[in-house]
Amino acid sequence: MSEPVPGVDAALLSRVLEVSVNGAVLADARRDDHPLIYVNPAFERLTGYTSAEVLGHNCRFLQGDDHDQTARHDLRRAIDTGQSITTTVRNYRKDGSFFLCELTLSPLHDDHGQVTHIVGFQQDVTARETALHAASRAGRRLQATLNNLPESFTAYDRNWTVTYVNAAASAMFGSSPSEVIGQSLTALSPGADRSPIIQAAARAMETGITENVSMYSETLQRDLDATAYAIDDGVAVLLRDVTAARRAQHEAQASQERFSKVFEASPMSIIITRVRDGTFIDANSAFLTASGYAREEVIGRTSTELNLWLEPGQRVSIMEHLRDRGALLIEDQQFRMKSGELREAVISIVSITLEGEACIVSLIRDVSEERRALRRLEASERAARHAAAELQRTLDQSPDMIVSVDLQGRFVNVSAASTRLLGYSPRDMIGQPFFDFLHPDDRARSVQAAAHPERFQAGATLVNRLLREDGSVVWMEWSSVQRLDGVFYGVARDITARRAADEAQAFLAAIVQGSPDAIIGLSLDSTVQSWNGGAERMYGYAAAEMIGHRITEIVPPALTEEQRALLARAARGEYTPAIETTRLSRVGQRIPVQLSIAPIFDSEGAVVGVSKIAHDISGRREAERQILRLNTTLQRKLDHLTGLREIDTAITSGLDLTSTLGVVVDQVLAQVEVDAATVQLLDSHFMTLNDAATRGFMAPPQKQAIRLGQGLSGRVALTRQPVVVNDLLNSGISAVGQVWAQREGFVAYAAVPLVAKGKVVGVLGVYRRQAFDASSDWLETLHTLAGQAAIAIDNAQLFLELERGNLELVLAYQETIEGWARALDLRDKETEGHSRRVTELTVTLCRALGVSGDDLLHVQRGALLHDIGKMGVADAILLKPGRLTDEEWVEMRKHPGYAVDLLSPIHFLRPALDIPQYHHEKWDGSGYPQGVRGTAIPLTARAFAVVDVYDALTSDRPYRAAWSRERALAHIQQEAGTHFDPAVVQAFLKLQGEDAT
Repeated sequence: MSEPVPGVDAALLSRVLEVSVNGAVLADARRDDHPLIYVNPAFERLTGYTSAEVLGHNCRFLQGDDHDQTARHDLRRAIDTGQSITTTVRNYRKDGSFFLCELTLSPLHDDHGQVTHIVGFQQDVTARETALHAASRAGRRLQATLNNLPESFTAYDRNWTVTYVNAAASAMFGSSPSEVIGQSLTALSPGADRSPIIQAAARAMETGITENVSMYSETLQRDLDATAYAIDDGVAVLLRDVTAARRAQHEAQASQERFSKVFEASPMSIIITRVRDGTFIDANSAFLTASGYAREEVIGRTSTELNLWLEPGQRVSIMEHLRDRGALLIEDQQFRMKSGELREAVISIVSITLEGEACIVSLIRDVSEERRALRRLEASERAARHAAAELQRTLDQSPDMIVSVDLQGRFVNVSAASTRLLGYSPRDMIGQPFFDFLHPDDRARSVQAAAHPERFQAGATLVNRLLREDGSVVWMEWSSVQRLDGVFYGVARDITARRAADEAQAFLAAIVQGSPDAIIGLSLDSTVQSWNGGAERMYGYAAAEMIGHRITEIVPPALTEEQRALLARAARGEYTPAIETTRLSRVGQRIPVQLSIAPIFDSEGAVVGVSKIAHDISGRREAERQILRLNTTLQRKLDHLTGLREIDTAITSGLDLTSTLGVVVDQVLAQVEVDAATVQLLDSHFMTLNDAATRGFMAPPQKQAIRLGQGLSGRVALTRQPVVVNDLLNSGISAVGQVWAQREGFVAYAAVPLVAKGKVVGVLGVYRRQAFDASSDWLETLHTLAGQAAIAIDNAQLFLELERGNLELVLAYQETIEGWARALDLRDKETEGHSRRVTELTVTLCRALGVSGDDLLHVQRGALLHDIGKMGVADAILLKPGRLTDEEWVEMRKHPGYAVDLLSPIHFLRPALDIPQYHHEKWDGSGYPQGVRGTAIPLTARAFAVVDVYDALTSDRPYRAAWSRERALAHIQQEAGTHFDPAVVQAFLKLQGEDAT
């Protein structure tokens, strides 16, 4: 671990990190997942995240879902091995924007060499990497150019490792570029370091000065000219095969005559100069023509004197190169002609010996036009690149997505519209397969279309669906063309909205055409523009008959003004909600319709027409009439049922017969629409009918009995047949009846017998001051009400009979109980009259204690039968004149249980068991037979105990005389709280007129 730098404190280092322009982070390597524990402000600015949002998290969250990065694996290996690393990763800011980050990670060790922390520095290198990418594209273009050169081009690094070869060079080496690149020169060509070309290349690498050299390669058996020049990290060598030129040169040297002929006839400028003084000794016609000099102006003079060189010092340099190499090729040299014009030339200079004197032959090829053409080409290329950039910017402004796709189906170029249309940036799509973006259901069809590019002619389109980044679907219409090189160029237009509109329009057209309603489109002058099938069916006119004609044919003349007003409202842009009106069919039938009218607007909001929807409501009108009739009938039946329910309620509520029959005649008046009604009951003893309930008469009817068979109602009762009379005065009624009917104003009479269980119990009669319309429903209702009246009468009679029978039964029970009590008194002479006395006094006392109603009846019965259990005690014990033994008392004390056994099987006497069962129990629990105490003893038994003791004390016994009233009351008061309930004693004393205090 390195020592701290003297004089540099931690605060200063912290400030350094705070002001650093590069992002700095510190992660804890001792914790799982290496969470961040520090980030500097530059990191926050770089990523958009605050320190609070990232501390505690691993830094890899910056890569988002972009996990497939080689750099991530390199970083993981470096962290796992404790090594430092610098690499470039793809990161994403908080706002989702992408940037390339150059990340340097270094481990921090403690004194034991353990990694405790990891420090990282981050720098946004997006611009740099983008520039490198652009340079890479430029490099690829340069590579393509070099591969097309006929000359061999090779690049070496400073260790003489091959870094690049073009196609010509790889052919010269006899291997593919991949087999050559990366190999050392000595491995490829042993001894090559002694080659003049490599030596020249070494000098160029060292000095930075371009070197040119010619040599014969034994390995290749070729004459070579080489140009070597320094590059950034090594040297490049351009090698030309000049074997043919050398052969020609040798042939020229061998044949001077032929050389002279060639010299003179050559279209290339050739000059020969002496090395010694640089004077021209010969120049061919081509040179003289090109330079503008005459032969005599050239021969014997030097190039300096002729001012041929643009830079006179170049001659000295050329001569030095010739001395070293014997030949020289100058690719780019400018000469000044006699006229002063500068010409560009490529010069091949060769040292020769003529007549024993060292000379130089210069072959000058005027390349001025070529260079100008080249410069024009370069300018054209720059203009093309600029135009391409401008075109791309123009394409990026297009709302349509413009793409090119290579033969492998991958995007080569994508316009900026992709971001808006698909959510993918051009960078996201370039290099990706086109079919990856297609909807799965459209891929097979699109693949088939792509397999037949000849179908993509001008104007041909293809429609398919693409998937947006968020998974939604976009409908695209493609116009495509395929170039000769196989690349597809396409323009995709988003037609999602148009397709939805087309579908909506198709749906709307289908709905309109299939609607049963008449849907009509009108111009503002009432001319029919559209006429659907519903209109044809409703009005009987075909669409062809109506379209183009006025709609007046279907509007009744009386409604012409209404029609004009409705159309005027629509023309003002107003909607008319559903109104009910009438239209005419082709055959003149009037059709009730529900009409809705709405204006039709153009794209600028102006009203251009009117939409009318007419719904035939003939069926609805008829249904409404039927519903009204049914409602009337239903209401009448409901009233009938309600009346019957009221009668049933009156019957079941136990009202007296007169009240119940009053309810019946009230319902008769309400339901059968009569003016008066009466119920007459049959007296079975006198066989007469008597009024029991009447309603609706102006004066009470006379109370008179009508014998069976007499009068209208008497005949109804006798014959059991209803009668309906619409002329009451002439129906044979008595003179008294006629007077009465005239006074009441009655015209019609109807009556039905009241029959219950097969017996006539009365007659229901109704009167009207108008004639009856006695329909079957009316008669059925009258019979139903008569049946209810008969039921009421029968129920009342049954109740009276039941009540009478029940009263007789109760009297029989009471007489039986009293008989039992008298029988007990007769058996036990000593207690004769005891049961009657205690019964009367107990009932009086219980009433004072709040007992009432039927409970007093049970008290009376219980008091009478209180000693009924003694029926089970032997006479020897019960009638013994002296005191009873203990055994006898045990038997005697069983008599309450005997009473329960005797009385409990008798249902109506069970409520009276309290006194026979508990009257010997005491307030303090010392009584018998169960020993219960306090309020657990029934109140009636507690009351009877006081009365029983009082009567026993005040009555004579064989073994003692009766106590006085005062003594007996004093004893009872003394036993209060032990034998007796104090509250009961107080009530008893109050009854006896004694002060309970």
